[in-house]
Amino acid sequence: MKWTYDPSVDALMIGFVTTRKWARTEEVEPGILFDFDRAGHPISLEILDASRHFPARSLRALPLPEVMVPLSEASRRVGLDPATLRQQIHRKRLRATKHHREWWVDPAALDAYMASRAPQGRRRD
Repeated sequence: MKWTYDPSVDALMIGFVTTRKWARTEEVEPGILFDFDRAGHPISLEILDASRHFPARSLRALPLPEVMVPLSEASRRVGLDPATLRQQIHRKRLRATKHHREWWVDPAALDAYMASRAPQGRRRD
């Protein structure tokens, strides 16, 4: 189980399973969202306006979420089309997480992917 708190949006994320892929999100109560895998199993819980439900001191003690960038930003950073990066995500060559309808890419994984590309596939500056 993984707990993170993002103070910029006051959201608490509790990840139950990190090995399953997101399929859908359901808001079970206002500001309480569950993410489910394809089989309908819950994989994470997100609580919006978390400071209304939990002591601020407890929330500040939780780790910040990993720094991720949206696919559009990752595309801009490396000069590749978003469709190319999306294809590499599906081929498991680029680590990313899908949250709702948006892919989020780990910048370290993006750097590793770019370093692994064949020389003919690299852009010349």
